[in-house]
Order: sequence, then C-alpha cells, then structure tokens
Amino acid sequence: MKPAAPTAQKRATPAARRVRPTTAALSVLAAVAALALAQPVAAQLRLPAAQPPPAPAGGPEAGRESPRTPLAALLVHTRELLAGGQAEQAFRALDARVGDYGGEPDFDYLLGLAALDTGRPGQAVLALERVLMRRPDSLPARAEIARAYFAIRERENARREFEIVAAQRIPDEARRVIGQYLDAIRRVDDAARTRITGTLELETGRDSNVNFGSSTSQWVLAGGTVVTPFGGSLPQASAVAAVGIGLNAIVPMSGGWHWTAGGRASLRTHPSAHTLDQGQLDLSSGFAFRTGCHQFNMLAQLQHLRLDAAAFRNALGALGQWQCDVDARTQVGAYVQGFGFDFPGAPVRDARRAAAGMTLARAFAGERRPVLVAGLQAGTESSRPGLDHLSHGFRGLRAALNVNLGGGWRGSVAASWESRAFRGAEPLFGVVRHDRQTEFRLGAERALSTHWSVAPALAFTRNRSTLAPNDFRRTQAGVTFRYRFE
Repeated sequence: MKPAAPTAQKRATPAARRVRPTTAALSVLAAVAALALAQPVAAQLRLPAAQPPPAPAGGPEAGRESPRTPLAALLVHTRELLAGGQAEQAFRALDARVGDYGGEPDFDYLLGLAALDTGRPGQAVLALERVLMRRPDSLPARAEIARAYFAIRERENARREFEIVAAQRIPDEARRVIGQYLDAIRRVDDAARTRITGTLELETGRDSNVNFGSSTSQWVLAGGTVVTPFGGSLPQASAVAAVGIGLNAIVPMSGGWHWTAGGRASLRTHPSAHTLDQGQLDLSSGFAFRTGCHQFNMLAQLQHLRLDAAAFRNALGALGQWQCDVDARTQVGAYVQGFGFDFPGAPVRDARRAAAGMTLARAFAGERRPVLVAGLQAGTESSRPGLDHLSHGFRGLRAALNVNLGGGWRGSVAASWESRAFRGAEPLFGVVRHDRQTEFRLGAERALSTHWSVAPALAFTRNRSTLAPNDFRRTQAGVTFRYRFE
C-alpha cells in the first residue's frame, strides 16, 4: 500500500483563516494533499490580529498613522473581518482603497491575506511584493507570498521564499510545516519527471527447514499402512546467502497517467542443501492513473522460478489495484489478481489462480510514529488438468506494525494467517488436505548512510495440515544489507 502523486488543487473557504497565532488556519493547498498539513505556517509566523507586522524602527513608516486616521480605522476593521472569517468582505473593503493606500505595507499585507483567503493568489502576490519592497525582512510577508507562489504553481519562487524563512529563527512548528511545503514541492517536481529507482540487497542467515520438511516422523497411507519418510522429506537446516537487485521506472504521461515498469532478479543459495538453491526473475509493466485521492494501477506480471539451476515454474498474470488517500494519515485499497502457473516437465501441476483483497494503512501521531498496515484476501487455485486434490480455495489475514525504536532504528512486528481447503482426497494418503498456516515476523531497519541500511529479521512459520508431508515448522533468522539508489 503505497500512497504517491499530487492531488488536485483546492480553494480555501472564507472561514479558513484566523489572524490570531493560536487560531490561524491556512487555506487548503493546491496540487498535493500534503499541503493541507501546512495550514499552521502563517499562524506561527504572523503577528496578533490587533498588530500588523512592525515597520523597522525609525523607518519611513514609523509613526506615519495614528489610530484615529482613516487608514488605521480601515486596518482595524479588516483585521476584525478576517478574524471573523469574512475574508470576502475584507478583500472588497481593501481592494476599493488600493488607489489610496497601495504601497503602505500594513495595508498591502492585509490585502495579500484577504486575497489568498478568497482564492486570488495572483493579486496576493502583487500586494505582498509591495510589502517586501518596503520591508524585505518581513518573515510573515515572505511566508504568505511563498504560499501565494505555490498556489499559482510558481514552485521555484515558492521554494526560494520558504527556504529564506526557514533559514531564520522561527518556531519549531513553523519550521516543520515549511518542511512539509518543501516536501510537497519536491513531490510535485518528481511527479513531472521520469524516475528510476533501484535496490540492491545482500542477505545472510540460517533456515531451520529449507525444504519445508514434514514435522511428522511417521505417515499413514490410505490403506492404513504406517511408513517412515525418507530423510529428504524431513526438515533440513542450512545457512542462507542471497543477493537481489531491483529496478523500477515511472514515466509521466498526460492527463494524470503514468507508465510504470519494474524488474527484480534474485539468487538464494543453501550451502547444506544445494539442490534447493533458487533463482527468481520478476517483471512487471503497466499504467497508473491518479485523480483526487484515488490511484488506479493496472499491471502485467511475469515470474520465472528456477530450482537447482533448472526451470521449476513460470507464472504470467495481471493485477488491478485501487488506492485512496482518505486523509494525510489513512490509505485504503482493494485489488484483484489473476495468474496462470506452468511447471515445465510436470504439467500435471499446472494451475490457474485468482485472488481479491482489501488493504488498510494508518499512520498514528506520537513519539514512536507507529504505522499499521493490514489486509485480507480470498481466492481460488484450480488445477488445469482438473485434479481436485490439487485445487483449493484460500483466505487469509495479515497485519504489521512499524514503530520508531530510537537511535535511528525502525522496528516492525507482523503476523499472518492463511487457510487452504482442497477439494478432493489425496490419492496416496486418502485424506482431503486442509492447511492452516500462521507466520510471525520480527524485524528492524537502521540507516547506515544516505544509501545503505541494515535490517535484521526473525520469522517463525507453522503450517498445520491434515496431509502429513505438508505439516511443518520453520524458523528463519537473517540480516539484510540494503542499498537504495535513484
């Protein structure tokens, strides 16, 4: 579940602003949903409603107007309108007097605020530029003009002004929200250019049951005969060494469409069980479309799996996925997937698989910054030769919690459960197979540098099966060194 493209621009309502620092709220931002989080910027940088941004001591504006002048009365009145959520009335009152007071910094500052609150970012830019000509050190005016530049999609100007403000001594909350603006600008820029990312993984560890060996030391055949399985059917432990590399490309197209393509190649070796060494190649290509909170992905997928250097299985299929960023912290999704499996040299095992599922991701506030990811799925796998004992229905659940552990570490705990109910009795054993598989996984990851990270993990799998050869336990422990590049 991966949220990642700009959302459509939205206009703030007149009630969106309060000039007092403790109640200020900025207009809903354009282009990306993350901008809605940037509402407190001006609240942190603006002065109280009763006091405009001060002129420099001894400057030409100092003492220019007293509270009894028409300008002072207009400023007091329009501040009250803005504080009361009446931005349209404030803008009209100020705009009507531009010929009289345009060029006066306090007047132009309020005119810029009112213009932003009423969806007139172009006029806000003109007013705030006049403020900065007279008061170049005014951080509130720079924060507001940065917002206005962003609203009219002059991202470079917005970036420059936000960076100027962030370089000053400002409240931590204001700095955090400005960072969100800058991140959003980067995401918009990224969405407009071709991106190629990649990952290199090096893994070492140990597997207690690399061959999925049976936990049962005696098997009962269909006629009641008890047999002892050969050594190759019992659990085999081995050290593990693996390497994998993946590349992904995203190419923007018109109308909110993107073309995506990716591939991953991996090799996994077992020094104590070389006949189980695996090589795998995964390729995918398709299109993604984004509108509002919704993203749709349509992918064709190909997988080639080799076992002991010989072709073991080919899979060809398609994935259709929908995701929606409900808010800045919540994403929901659903998908359908279909695959055809071919087993070279063993066509009796050829099958078709269809699955559907739902996903949820939720980020929570707090020092640990927890993120919960959950999903459920159901489907069928049908034998292409029509063998019931190789056909089954399945359903499953999974959940993972990722938290900040401190010291640069992120930790995760995950659990999954799947049930597989087969349609017919297995001929040799005379029983209908039913699997109930549970897996628990603990992991963590820490950045070692800009590109490198280390990720230790421990996993335990228990598959309870009515068919003795498929009843097994498995423990895996390992460390992965990961290099990400772009």
